[in-house]
Amino acid sequence: MRNHNPVERFFALAPSRKRAIEAMCASCMGCTHGYLEDSFKKEIRNCSAQSCPLYVFRPYQRPKSHSPQ
Repeated sequence: MRNHNPVERFFALAPSRKRAIEAMCASCMGCTHGYLEDSFKKEIRNCSAQSCPLYVFRPYQRPKSHSPQ
């Protein structure tokens, strides 16, 4: 079974920048090593903490669509 908890995944697998950012954002939204907050991906996507240094790097963002010029 896959591990969908970014905090647990960070500690279980080899550390990486991407996993660290995912784990930090998930922990900010209430996830812990043993608990996965419901709809944490949606909460990260809708994060409003623009003063956070990781704001522009947060995971689970929808790709920006390019409008025809």
